Amino acid sequence: MLTSILLNLFFLCASHDSSHLAKGSALSSSYGHSLLTHFHLAKGYTNLNHGSFGAPPKVVLEQEHAWQLKMVQNPDHWFRYDGVGTLNGELDVVRNRLAKYINAASGTDIVFVDNASGGMNAVIRSIRLPSDSSILYLNTVYQMVKETIMYVHTHNNQERPYQVNITIPSSNHDIVERLAAALRANPSVKLASFSHITSTPAIILPVQDLVRVCHEHGVLVVIDGAHALGQIPVDVQSIGADFYVANGHKWLYSPPGSAILWVTPDKQHLIHPNIISNEGRGATEFQMQFSYTGTKDYSPFLAMGAALDFREQVLGGEEAIMSYMHELAAKGGELLASTWRTEKLVHDEFIGAMVNVRLPDAAFPCCSLNGLTATVFARYNTWVPAIEWAGKCYMRVSAQVYNELVDFKMLADSVLEVLRGGCSHNLSSAAARRENNSSVSV
Repeated sequence: MLTSILLNLFFLCASHDSSHLAKGSALSSSYGHSLLTHFHLAKGYTNLNHGSFGAPPKVVLEQEHAWQLKMVQNPDHWFRYDGVGTLNGELDVVRNRLAKYINAASGTDIVFVDNASGGMNAVIRSIRLPSDSSILYLNTVYQMVKETIMYVHTHNNQERPYQVNITIPSSNHDIVERLAAALRANPSVKLASFSHITSTPAIILPVQDLVRVCHEHGVLVVIDGAHALGQIPVDVQSIGADFYVANGHKWLYSPPGSAILWVTPDKQHLIHPNIISNEGRGATEFQMQFSYTGTKDYSPFLAMGAALDFREQVLGGEEAIMSYMHELAAKGGELLASTWRTEKLVHDEFIGAMVNVRLPDAAFPCCSLNGLTATVFARYNTWVPAIEWAGKCYMRVSAQVYNELVDFKMLADSVLEVLRGGCSHNLSSAAARRENNSSVSV
């Protein structure tokens, strides 16, 4: 009885704490809900999970459709020729813009892939390591990458992959030192994979230092930048990795099916697309192989140019976009932690636009089944991933230019409302199983 009274008192106090709303005044007034008119998000749906699927602006989708029409109006000219108004000519234009965006030395070092999954598969499955070699990754690895590494291990009869366990929170120095120790103890490692921004929990890793240590041990490095492009600045030359993969659809505002693979020039001969064709065009073998992987819709790649235009012309450029998203994530995280009487997982310097906030202890029984996420979505039309990390339950919340601090307040109160009734009792077992079996992107 006493426990129930205290829990109800906690919910009552927490749900009425809106002191952090005042802090939103520092955020740019040109961003927020007024920008929702530029997106197709449904009325009544609050997207605090931009990190999973993104949300392309209307003007980007219109440009994508325009490229689709261009293709079907004269497909022979589109696919068979070069220059203005052809697939290859227009891809070169976008490729060169993206090269500048990530500070690549040349557009010829970039190829287009459908998504980060395809890019990571192309790299990991292309590199033919000796059978006595192994691949290293961290315990924060995205599951798709881990599955690909295990596939290569099994089918190429390589040494078992090596997982380095890091703790979060911890300093960048500690993470790098754990990697260095693992490499000293495992000389068989010849390829390493790191996320630039991990998915769950979401933190920025010190990729430049991780690459440096790997190269000191003669280890190739592929960076999974699925969440980085458009969320934080990306400078592939400064990072120094051998391979870098990045989605456009998550944070750059391009449509689904748009991603890039950058490869340093002296390693491009090692990498091949997942689909081998014979009709590609390009200045190098690397470009030719990736430029044409069969008859399909290449317009998502071309629409990445429209996404860059939207960022520059409508949103005011990279610094304004990234500053708003980061500040909103930081302040929103403070609001959630204050309302729930918990804390953020890491300091703000380790995040971009995704913040991890510990849920009240009452949420833990339903965290593993995603029951809380499903119930909040069913009642309040917002879907935010709940994750377990180090024996605690967190929510990973995305901040985007169309969000405001009141969206975080809505989430904070919604979670408390669900927990007040016990989320494990508010979700049918069938729905819980569906959520638990879900393996789509995060």
